[in-house]
Amino acid sequence: MRTLLASINCQKAEIDVNIAAHRAVILEARSLRSDLVVFPEMSLTGYLSPAVHGDHFLDLDSSYISELIEFGSANSVDLLFGIVERNPTGQPFITQVHALNGSIAGVYRKRHLAEDETLFSPGAHSYQGSVAGSFFGVAVCADRSVADEFVAASESGARVLFHPSAPGLYGPRRFDDASWKRGFDWWRESCIELHSQRAVQYGVSIAVCTQAGATIDEDFPGWAALFGPDGKIVVELPDWNEGTLLIEV
Repeated sequence: MRTLLASINCQKAEIDVNIAAHRAVILEARSLRSDLVVFPEMSLTGYLSPAVHGDHFLDLDSSYISELIEFGSANSVDLLFGIVERNPTGQPFITQVHALNGSIAGVYRKRHLAEDETLFSPGAHSYQGSVAGSFFGVAVCADRSVADEFVAASESGARVLFHPSAPGLYGPRRFDDASWKRGFDWWRESCIELHSQRAVQYGVSIAVCTQAGATIDEDFPGWAALFGPDGKIVVELPDWNEGTLLIEV
């Protein structure tokens, strides 16, 4: 499975801006002959607060989603991208949409929410998808703290677990390289601490991609990387800036 991991800036409630960023990455993926592009958590909608951005939640039949999936299909690239999904029976879901051959193949709704995500609903099921004959699992951001998605991926025979994330950086806003580096180092080191063990324990590769840069009220640390099943980093982006990373698993 030839995959392009996208660590991009995702502006909150600026879906047209975010679609343009997704399109640019899809075109790059086509030029690299990638089978799949993996985008960060909430990549299309941006990281929305249910208390503020209720008008920008998306249904799965949204024209924005259809437009993005059609663009991926036209360029022969499958997609795994993030949204805040409207929930007709309660609080919204944090959802990764898997688009395959021009349609939605399935969705993963984040099951293990962070302490500050009480205004979201947890999902109920793991997800295993398939691209180019290879299976994969999904764990979104705070899911990494619980073994469930790693176990499910391993038991399903998945070769890789994708870990799209959007961990907001606490404290003052970042205005210089030193402060950005501190946030980046925190995220990278915390992923290494967990994923180097999870990969070995469950025998799967783990691929990370994270929202990057500043939004209107929050900063994100960036980073994309691939951990091999031996727990070692195979390849990674060097810093907190936006970027893409081509991997094969």
